[in-house]
Amino acid sequence: MKNLYFLNAAVCLLMTVEIHEGCNTTPPASRAVTLETAVWQLTEILADPVPRTVPDSLPVPITIKFSDGKIEGFGGCNGFGGNYTYMGDRLSVGNIVHTEMYCEGRSEWENRFFERLEHSRAYRISGETLEIDCGDMGGLKFRLNWKKRKG
Repeated sequence: MKNLYFLNAAVCLLMTVEIHEGCNTTPPASRAVTLETAVWQLTEILADPVPRTVPDSLPVPITIKFSDGKIEGFGGCNGFGGNYTYMGDRLSVGNIVHTEMYCEGRSEWENRFFERLEHSRAYRISGETLEIDCGDMGGLKFRLNWKKRKG
């Protein structure tokens, strides 16, 4: 019995599971999702008159991570970073810097994303969905990216 215990402990230490850290077996759905506990993947650009769905054909998804007042992510073509503040449901993003490569078919999505992100006013999380209100620019809709979930 003692050997079984040690074997189980050794397996837990060696296991690499994408969603779980170490031997934490709490299912992902039961963890609290907040602005700063996840990497978010852009799914829609909410603009009048019709929202635009980000195509699955992009080789690399557009993602953002919020942590300790700093943002970082990938715009589909270029890496980026910047600052943010939030209080309650209010959100402000600024000082966005990014590399400046051009990528055929991806740069237009990236440009739309950056334009709106700079106008962030508020956010709302519902389940595994994050929506950022960008005022007159419309908004951004994200889904939780479990493959890149933070601790």
